[in-house]
Amino acid sequence: MALPTDGRTLSDVAAAAVDSYLDGLVDMFFNSNPIWIRLSSRERVILDGGDLIRQPMLYDKLNVGSYSGLDTFDITRRVTKTVLQFDWSQYYVNLTIDGRTLIKTAGAGSRILDLVEAEMETARLTLADELGRTLYLDGTGNSSKDILGLIAAVDDGTNVSSYGGITRDGSQLGTSVKAILNTTGGALSLSAVNGVMGQATIQPQRADLVCTTQALWDKFWERAQPSQREPDGPGFDDLARLGFNAINFNGAAVVVDSHVASGNLWLLNTDFLKLIIHRDRDFRFTGFQTPTNQDALLGQILWAGQLVCQSPRLQARMTGLS
Repeated sequence: MALPTDGRTLSDVAAAAVDSYLDGLVDMFFNSNPIWIRLSSRERVILDGGDLIRQPMLYDKLNVGSYSGLDTFDITRRVTKTVLQFDWSQYYVNLTIDGRTLIKTAGAGSRILDLVEAEMETARLTLADELGRTLYLDGTGNSSKDILGLIAAVDDGTNVSSYGGITRDGSQLGTSVKAILNTTGGALSLSAVNGVMGQATIQPQRADLVCTTQALWDKFWERAQPSQREPDGPGFDDLARLGFNAINFNGAAVVVDSHVASGNLWLLNTDFLKLIIHRDRDFRFTGFQTPTNQDALLGQILWAGQLVCQSPRLQARMTGLS
């Protein structure tokens, strides 16, 4: 049975309702995950385009030194910068409204709005969960179509041999894309976490966000001073405002993310993380279409982007903790 004669009108109403909810969906998406919250609050979400994502990285210093009188200067040219290159990852979330539901809502705009609102909330939860899940992986999922996640960015070559087109070897350039990976494991020790944080610090740059599991966060809470358990101010208010409990550890916010794998703890310097979104796939709605062999409306919300770490050296990961 084909769509009723006012199907085009219903489609237009449904599409307009989706458009009206898109801004809210985007806001809710960025409020769903502590890393997305931190990046959006610090304007580390950037709209861009192009065939590849190219991000410059400084890995060496220019010639410098003291001198006296007529000493000669070292004027040899030193290469101090390189470019990390990444491909776009693409995601979709599908919206399907069957014809029976459409005819039941015909003539009742409020019911169409309620229907679309429910669909958009489901879409937000679905997309946030999928990007949140793959955020903590290495990008090889679904035939390497997934976002290049933190396992790829925060590694020393043990699990992921290269990053941004640069091999993690013993050269100065290769060392610059090596993060701190600590696999010692065992019972959580604040002194051990402090030591790893120190390894990933080049003053004044240090981790500002620590993401872990509920079990490990509970152990942080047990060991933290009362004044650390309800911190406020810069670095904490953006998370607290959206309901995330944070513990202050060396000035970094320790938070729970349900997508973190058991036994893992991530120490992230978000000043050097970026979420790059393609300007033509910034949660773009394709519009509803009618299939030739079904009584339904189909549409997709499309996203394309990449997580980019400009300085893996300032990031750390601990595994095997209990």
